[in-house]
Formats: sequence, C-alpha cells, structure tokens
Amino acid sequence: MEEMEKVLAYKPGRWRWWLAGVMVLLLFAGSLFIYFKPSDTQSSYRFVTRPVVSDELNITVSASGYLKPQESVVVGTEVSGTIETVAVDYNDAVKQGALLARLDKTKYQSSVDQMRAALDAAKATLENAESALFRADAKVKRNRQLRETTKGKLPAPNEWDNDWAAYLAAKAQVHNAQAMLEQAKYNLQTAQYNLERTDILSPVDGIVLKRNVDPGQTVVASFQTPVLFALAKDLRNMELQLSVDEADIARVHAGQPVAFQVDAYPDTTFTGLIKMVRVDSQIEDGVVTYIAELDVNNSDLRLRPGMSADADITVKTFSHVLIVPRAALLYVPAKPQQTKMFAFGSKEERPFDAQTHVWRLRGDRQEKIYVKVLGSNGTRSAISSDELREGDAVIVAQEKRQ
Repeated sequence: MEEMEKVLAYKPGRWRWWLAGVMVLLLFAGSLFIYFKPSDTQSSYRFVTRPVVSDELNITVSASGYLKPQESVVVGTEVSGTIETVAVDYNDAVKQGALLARLDKTKYQSSVDQMRAALDAAKATLENAESALFRADAKVKRNRQLRETTKGKLPAPNEWDNDWAAYLAAKAQVHNAQAMLEQAKYNLQTAQYNLERTDILSPVDGIVLKRNVDPGQTVVASFQTPVLFALAKDLRNMELQLSVDEADIARVHAGQPVAFQVDAYPDTTFTGLIKMVRVDSQIEDGVVTYIAELDVNNSDLRLRPGMSADADITVKTFSHVLIVPRAALLYVPAKPQQTKMFAFGSKEERPFDAQTHVWRLRGDRQEKIYVKVLGSNGTRSAISSDELREGDAVIVAQEKRQ
C-alpha cells in the first residue's frame, strides 16, 4: 500500500516530462515534413508564354504639337479709317489682288485733291521765278555788252552791282521753286499711296482663315498695324510643329519618319518626314522643349490649321532581330529554385541575378537565358542571344491555378 502511494505521488512529474517530449517530437516531424515535401511550383502554377519572333522593331520618341499652314499671311492696313465694305468671309478662296475690304475714302481723296492743287501752285511759282530770272539775266547780258562798247565806263558800278544782285536772287528763286515743286510731287505721291491703301487687297492666292472686321468698324493704324485678315496660301500642304522634350532631342534629326494621329480621325495614321529641328528652345512652366518641323501632305484637305497631334518619331530601326515582349525581361519566378538545406525549418534562396535574362520554357522546366537588349519601344524589346531561337517560348507571367 505504501509502494502504490509512492508511485501515484511520483507519476504527475514523469507525465509532464513525457508530454513535453512528445510535443518536441511532433514539432520536429512537422518541420521535416514542411521542409522536405516536394515543391508545388509545377503543379500549382501555370506559365504564360509568348514566342520569340524575328521581325523589325522601330524605336520611337513621343511628341505632341499643332498643325499650321506651310505659308500663311496676315493682312492689315497702313491707314486708319472706317470700314466701308467687307468683301470676303471665312473659308472664301481669294486670288492675289482680290478686294478683301475697303475703307471710307473721303478724307484720303480730299488729301489727294489738295496735294494735286499744291503741285499746280508749285508749278506756277516755278514759272514765275523762271520769268524773273529771264529778265534779270537779259539785263546782265546788256550790261556786259555796254561795258565792252564803252570800255568799262558804263554802266556805273552801283548799277552793275544792283543788276547782278537781282540776277542772283532770281536764280535762287528758281531753285527754291523747283524744290517746292519736287516736294509737292512727293506729297501727292504719299496722298495717292494712302488713297490706294483704303482698298485692302489679297497679297496671295489663298483661303480666308480669319476675318476680324465688319462694316462700320473703325481701325486705327498707329504704332502697330491692325490685323484684319489671316490667309492660308495652300492648305494642301501643311506643317506640323512638334514639341520634343530636351531628354529626347539628341536622338531627333532631319529626315526621320513621323507617324501621328489627330482627335478628329482617331483611326487614321498620318505620316511625314522631319525637315528641321530648331536650335532655339522653348521653356514653359520649367519644361524645356525643342520644335521639330515636318511637312504633311493634305491633298484631301482633311487636316485643318490648329489641330493637335500626338506623334511618334522613329529614331532607330532594328531589322531582322529577335523580339520578345518586354514583360519577358521583367518576369521573376513566383517560387524560385531553392537549395534544400535544414536551417531551423527554413530554406536558403538563391541570390538575385541583376544580369539581363529571360526564362525559356522547355516542357515543364524553366531555363534562364542571358540576353543583350538592343532597344525597346515600350512593349517589345529587340535582343541578341546565342541560345534563343525564333519560336522559343519565353515566360511573361506565372499564374496560380484555380
């Protein structure tokens, strides 16, 4: 009886040690099971692949800008006055020399009449001065003859001096009248010039883009010529001015092809060639851009001045190269290959590989292939590789099976 009581008294302590040992064994066995169980990468995930293709890849620079006529002319007036007539409207086709508008001619015609009368008066003044010079010259000639016949005794010195002075004065009057006549001619030319400018004529064959005046409106030509009309010389050939970011301008130059779209025709791609890249920059809100100009064929007249355009400038072309989706270069396996080494229930992973590579899928096995990137257009990349071949499947994504 005493021995049984001793066993019962000792049993609770031994039970606790036994329970702790069992728990340790269970934890150890669980860790081994978790660590050494087969990887479920192949069974739980599926790979999304794309084939390697041999194709042409264009590297582009994006830019935006506005369309404008290749040649446009603004028409103003050199004289002030009231608009009497406007002969054209928006979109009208005009010929060189055609009447666009006319100012009231009243004061300018009056000025011409005044200048013409002043010219007539100047002519009369000249004729009168020439008559006085003729009389003074005749008198001087008679004095010379008299001096020769009288051997210098006649005329008297005082009379000679007066007649000679009268001759010089008459001669000066003629010169003055001639100058006044020339001035009157120039004043008449100016008045006629101003009168002619009351008819505002088209300087070119073109189309009226803007009309800024109406009959009865007063225009004042002072320090700056007022703009009355804007004409496009030929809308069948347009110019696109693109703003290229300073980070891309080193790759853009004359002769490069451009493809662009406008909002009015979202399904149509227009093309052109860069003809010039301006050296001077534009700075707006701290952003530095440079203007690239290109000519655009607009024979169907669909494009209009002022339309905004989004363009891609082809700065480099790779022909007959291997091309992969850019996603293939960014792909990282969801469960990288691991070396199974017991280290307190964890797995030691392979270090990150910074060298450019893609993953090729062969059967159910992934193969890392190192490549050299030649260029990228954002969605596709041109590469070179000694191992990849056209048609090889490269992994672009890894999805968990449902």
